Amino acid sequence: MPTARVTANTAAQALFSVPKHVVGKVTSVKVDNQGGAARTVRLQDIFTPDVSAGVAVPSEQTKERLQITVGAGLTADVMETELRDLRFLGAVKAIASAIDANCVIIVGYHFE
Repeated sequence: MPTARVTANTAAQALFSVPKHVVGKVTSVKVDNQGGAARTVRLQDIFTPDVSAGVAVPSEQTKERLQITVGAGLTADVMETELRDLRFLGAVKAIASAIDANCVIIVGYHFE
């Protein structure tokens, strides 16, 4: 199972991209916050829907799929059973409440 690792940043950090015609599934999320303050981390799904009836030129969509807050000096693990219903369609990115090299976000994923 592939994993992606980024540090906390207020700018969206790329984790992985889902190929067209498949679905991305996050199987694990670990946030190791060894920084001096609590951090909130959000996983975003950024995609453009296909052309459909009535929508000739669809616009890019950004959907928040998960949000987790981790206290200073703590580690949070979100297990696969809690992530079972999350589906990602495009670019998967992590965005945090602050820039912090001591807060690491690790995401396990696969494609279906």
